[in-house]
Amino acid sequence: MRRFAATVAALLHLATGAALAAGADDRHPGSPMRAQAAERATFHQQVLLINQVAPRTHFYHSEILEPWARDVAKVTGGRVQVRFSTAPLGSYRRNFDMAWSGLVDLAGGNQSSNPGRFRLTMINESPYLGTSDPESISVALWRTHVRHLAPAGEFEGTTVLALHVSSLQQLYTTEKPVREMADLTGLKIAAPSELGAALIERLGAIPVLLTAPEIHDGLSRGIIDGVSMGPTGTSRLHLYPFLKYETPVADGAGLSWGGFYLVANNASWQRIDPADRQQILDISGEAFARRAARVFIERTRDADLELKRAGIVRITPSEDFERSFRAAAAFIDEHWVEHADANGIDGAAVLASFRQAVRREATRLGRLGAH
Repeated sequence: MRRFAATVAALLHLATGAALAAGADDRHPGSPMRAQAAERATFHQQVLLINQVAPRTHFYHSEILEPWARDVAKVTGGRVQVRFSTAPLGSYRRNFDMAWSGLVDLAGGNQSSNPGRFRLTMINESPYLGTSDPESISVALWRTHVRHLAPAGEFEGTTVLALHVSSLQQLYTTEKPVREMADLTGLKIAAPSELGAALIERLGAIPVLLTAPEIHDGLSRGIIDGVSMGPTGTSRLHLYPFLKYETPVADGAGLSWGGFYLVANNASWQRIDPADRQQILDISGEAFARRAARVFIERTRDADLELKRAGIVRITPSEDFERSFRAAAAFIDEHWVEHADANGIDGAAVLASFRQAVRREATRLGRLGAH
């Protein structure tokens, strides 16, 4: 009985205190407590729509995007939910535009799908970075974006939540092994990006710009003779039946073509409570870059095993090939620096800073060189 009476008394005390506090706020409408309550009242539960471009069975969806979406709900106490469209609302090439225009609230995609738009952000295409580690490159890319590239406004109209890269890319061919530069002459190679196409042309091959789904069709019909792609791409697109040879490039480390982004429409982002926005940022950015890169590292290991089981022959290129390849790829950094300078950025300094950041992180992780 005494316990019940004490409980009732405590509840009455709390209720009285709450009433007094409310009365104090009524008498002082400008008080911090009342202002904060009014501010939070303007923000309701937000459901953010993201265009479903990768199949739900694809590891990019199931191991990267879905876990991040669950974390968004968790860190915001359920006030922000990410919902995937039941079917694609537009092509992969239109993904960024759909977020920019507000057709969707969130979009994730590959920078190379929008030729010419993200030339500064594609600093990760700098060749011979000294490592094949996606995590080191992804972390350096994000930090470089935040410190140097964001003011250029390549993602204007959206809020950039994350940037990262995938597994580095090698050269795969269907019928002809590539050991010497002359072996590439006249081959039609699916190009991964604008710069990739320019490099392929300088190597003496014929670049063909195709999206990932189009590459399977191009190989199966004999339209192209090879592809510049990472092991995970060849695995997920089931290209093994059409490929016979792999030629490692850039001292075996491969090249980092394109890169991935995750953005939010600015208006959609501003509808979220500021405290919740910060919670989302804390699990995005560099944290997202590391998570995505680590998934690619695991899936690359799986894909490499599939390559071996499929009987794809790994070719060791000649020293002349490597020298010629390095010389042919030199224009990539030159063009990036020119474009950065034209946009008010000290291109040479920022590029050097990025490359140093890659090596520092790769050294810290023990992942210098080809892996």
